[in-house]
Amino acid sequence: MLKRRMPSPPRSSGSGPQRTCVQCGAVREKGGLLRIAGKPGMGWTPDPVGKLPGRGIYLCPVGECVDRFSARIRTPKGGARWKLGVAGKELADRLAASRHGGQERV
Repeated sequence: MLKRRMPSPPRSSGSGPQRTCVQCGAVREKGGLLRIAGKPGMGWTPDPVGKLPGRGIYLCPVGECVDRFSARIRTPKGGARWKLGVAGKELADRLAASRHGGQERV
């Protein structure tokens, strides 16, 4: 039986480190994506500068990726996917507020 290779997402033409948006799968330069830094069980926070310690979750900063990711991590299954725990709802609230012109900035 032959295995089919899945087509890879479109890549950017940059030469720097590249990361993949966890929501849409777009591959872009690391600086062109919003990074969410943290550790499972320790908390998660938006990291626009990309310098905080911990694991990184990358999202496209514009479009509906942030909205869809926020909605996704509010569910128990979505929060468990990235090991966000109870911090998932808080992070979703912060992302949604920043996306919709709230006072808090990511």
